[in-house]
Amino acid sequence: MPSANSPKGTKAAPKKSGAKAAGSKTAGSKTAGAKALGPKTRGSKTAGAKAHVFLIAVKRRREALRVYAVLTVSERVALAIVEAASAEDAAVEPVGRLSKKLAGPLKLLTGEPRLI
Repeated sequence: MPSANSPKGTKAAPKKSGAKAAGSKTAGSKTAGAKALGPKTRGSKTAGAKAHVFLIAVKRRREALRVYAVLTVSERVALAIVEAASAEDAAVEPVGRLSKKLAGPLKLLTGEPRLI
């Protein structure tokens, strides 16, 4: 029902609190809590680039093929990390990527090669 001071047919606007009026999340929401914690220690991102899990194959003469999973922002960086960790006579090449669903249980650290 319209009040005596408002024109006929208009409704009074509900009062908004300062936090909700600005469109920000409340402190109890999941996203606000995650953002308040800062960057993650596992799988942290650098300069806004998304990190992916790249699979890198290493082949040495007279040895079995080894495949490493590396969490990095680019395939080129993953190749450089595995080349630095492997022997000089090893052939290193990218062979694919892991999905987030498969990479999650591995709990990879950024820039650390893990033998798969």
